Amino acid sequence: MKRVVIAGGGVAGISCALALQADGHSVTVLEPGPVGEGASWASCGCIAVGEIVPLSQPGMLMKVPGWLLDPEAPLSLRPASALRLLPWFTRFTANSLPSRMRAIAADLARLTFAATADFKAQLTDIGAPELLVERPVIKLFDDERDKATMGAAFDLARELGCTIDDISGQEAHEMEPALASDFKYASVLRDWSFVADPKRLVEQLMRAFVQRGGTVVPLACAGFERDGARVNAVRASDGRLLAADEVVIAAGAHSKGLARQLGIPLQLEGVMGYSTGLQDAGVDLKHTVFYPAGGFGITPYENELAVAGTLEFASLSAAPKWRRADVLVKRAYRVLPGLQDSRRSRRMGRRPFTPDTRPIIGRTGRLANVSFATGHGQLGLTLGATTGRLIADVIAERPRETWSSVFGPDRFQGT
Repeated sequence: MKRVVIAGGGVAGISCALALQADGHSVTVLEPGPVGEGASWASCGCIAVGEIVPLSQPGMLMKVPGWLLDPEAPLSLRPASALRLLPWFTRFTANSLPSRMRAIAADLARLTFAATADFKAQLTDIGAPELLVERPVIKLFDDERDKATMGAAFDLARELGCTIDDISGQEAHEMEPALASDFKYASVLRDWSFVADPKRLVEQLMRAFVQRGGTVVPLACAGFERDGARVNAVRASDGRLLAADEVVIAAGAHSKGLARQLGIPLQLEGVMGYSTGLQDAGVDLKHTVFYPAGGFGITPYENELAVAGTLEFASLSAAPKWRRADVLVKRAYRVLPGLQDSRRSRRMGRRPFTPDTRPIIGRTGRLANVSFATGHGQLGLTLGATTGRLIADVIAERPRETWSSVFGPDRFQGT
């Protein structure tokens, strides 16, 4: 049995904790925020099996310059962060080459195609299988030009094994009568599903961890104590030291700063995403629906309708611009004409993005006992259970597929 300290108790961190606990380790999780109110809470809550084509796809990049000048665009950059983010965007743009896009998509497929089975096993283990809603999602397009922006991404996803059915907008309306009837095209992503409530999901994962003897410290990770090439203790924000045989950094957007303290460079940026939960929304929706032109999705959670989306690059200390959440709700009327929004609650989460869209999973070669479980971007909820399984394999030194160089933290050395 090893003493494992995990920095971060979001969906990735707590999934690692449960998997390591199942292997018989003594696990402590450092989590300073309210349980379940991280990046996954401000999302569409999807198990996005087919979200494998990198964001740097050419159709997306062509829109970026105009978007960056529009504070209400699906992607925006706060001017104060522009110079600091230039190296990240340079590497991000380089990944738009067809050969790199294909390699990234194939790598992500290896993870996401295992996600549903891993997630189901995790939910069964904690006694909450009802949290997974196994229905496909729908993407809506206004016209031929709108649909064409997703054409190359859909073709590559299909080639790699995703099931995507193209239908008419009228057929989408028949599937979901609450949808506007004038969309010309739609696509049904058959591999996807969504959760009933992402906050309740993380809460129940955390509850199971604690009931099985796990320890949660409601503080942030502030640093480390080292003995040569090993970390022997983790320092909490109140100064206390937690002895550790193994350390897992799963602190989302804050992982970059923690890695820097250990001399490990991560190409990672925290990107703000927004969500609004609408209670008494006035519409009956059964599927998650995405409107790519508007930069958002709508998910029917068990107690509310969530309108979520946008990417906003800003510093970790930047305050939310709630106008971005409000804009998404206004745009949602294009999709759901009968929507009501008088009762609402707004959320923001910082999603940790890498310039190659791959998550950071695995052990660093620079330190003998430090592993990473971060950088999932928009796939944190999707890959939480899978990441936990992989990290448990790393620490147990179980034989595994040769994925460590592709997703490992040391791929950023020399950058």
